[in-house]
Amino acid sequence: MGEAGHISFYFPGSGAIFTGDTLFSLSCGKLFEGTPEQMHSSLSKIMSLPDETNIYCGHEYTLSNSKFALSIEPKNEVLQSYATHVAHLRSKGLPTIPTTLKMEKMCNPFLRTSSPEIRKSLKITATADDSEALGIIREAKDNF
Repeated sequence: MGEAGHISFYFPGSGAIFTGDTLFSLSCGKLFEGTPEQMHSSLSKIMSLPDETNIYCGHEYTLSNSKFALSIEPKNEVLQSYATHVAHLRSKGLPTIPTTLKMEKMCNPFLRTSSPEIRKSLKITATADDSEALGIIREAKDNF
């Protein structure tokens, strides 16, 4: 949803979704033509899939995404462990994809817009809805 016309393909029988430039491991696509509300809507649809869903994204950005995610949620122990695993895989030239929806729900800041630690880290007000929080997280990532 970062650019108009981007779509995802879900294959229920295989338990796989191809998210293109909408969802990455530990991140989401940039908001070029779309809005935070549109991206949140797209991500919410993906989040409604089974936790075991394998996510195949369009790019291998997981290592750099882990650095941003840790910068705004450093106490997330699952994220710490996953980031270490990602660094190990990449050091051996191995891919980090596919990831699972379960892992992304526990670690991806764009799927964790209600996280108190993320909100505190980025000074997101308690009154901000999830779409507004997503926009603030995206802006922080763009400037990271």
